[in-house]
Amino acid sequence: MKDEKIQQLVIEVISRLAQRLGADGRRGTLIAIFTGATAAFSEAIGQVRSLVLDGYKLELVFSQSAEELYGKVVRDRLAGFPHIMPVDASKWFTALKKAHAIVVPLLSVNTLSKASMLIADNVQCNLIVHALFMGKAVIVAQNGAHPDGGHWGRKHGPHKLSPVLRKSLLNRLQTLNDYGCHVIDTANLRQSVNAIIADGRGSKVYENNNIRTLRSILNHSGKMVTAADIRHAHRMETDLSVSPESLITPLARDLAMQYGVTLLMEDKT
Repeated sequence: MKDEKIQQLVIEVISRLAQRLGADGRRGTLIAIFTGATAAFSEAIGQVRSLVLDGYKLELVFSQSAEELYGKVVRDRLAGFPHIMPVDASKWFTALKKAHAIVVPLLSVNTLSKASMLIADNVQCNLIVHALFMGKAVIVAQNGAHPDGGHWGRKHGPHKLSPVLRKSLLNRLQTLNDYGCHVIDTANLRQSVNAIIADGRGSKVYENNNIRTLRSILNHSGKMVTAADIRHAHRMETDLSVSPESLITPLARDLAMQYGVTLLMEDKT
């Protein structure tokens, strides 16, 4: 009982602090879909928290695999943050009509494959496909499904992904992009959502706009990421892997967005 009271107190403190930091829900509703991907998990949770602090309401959807893998963990890490609630599976279309955008912080290969073939046999795929039909913004973080991400090596050891499978995954990501999804890296989720909604953009279709192959990654060991680090990564045509404890200066974030340098948070889970 004592532990429960302490937990309730912590949640109440988080709630009050979050509201003082801007979590008022005034910017409208986002539907956040969690699929079974695990790459950049901690970064994804941090990005979702930031969206709440930016003033969005969040309605959560979990695929069956996501619920089994980390549904409780996600809800525990978001405990205390206001304006977060689950989507009623029986009323997903009503929820979609009211939402500003669909956000997928963790895109799995399974959901990528289904959505790219317009297969809508579950709530999460129905939301993605129908959002595209309605012209709503769909922002998906590709890290868990991109074949050039470091997680593939950690998952399968020395065995390399076959060229045919790699090409197939890239083609499916390109298909989502062609449908109108905004395919981004997890570390850019918050920035992308804010930019897309601020510009009033929904789904988009670009001609000759290919999904880029993930570039080489520089490991940043310092405690602060500065504009100089971003400029160096830009010159080297690489992205940066940084510790979640690293401080990223505002100018560094702006330059990373301008130069297309992805800041990949090291996953501590």
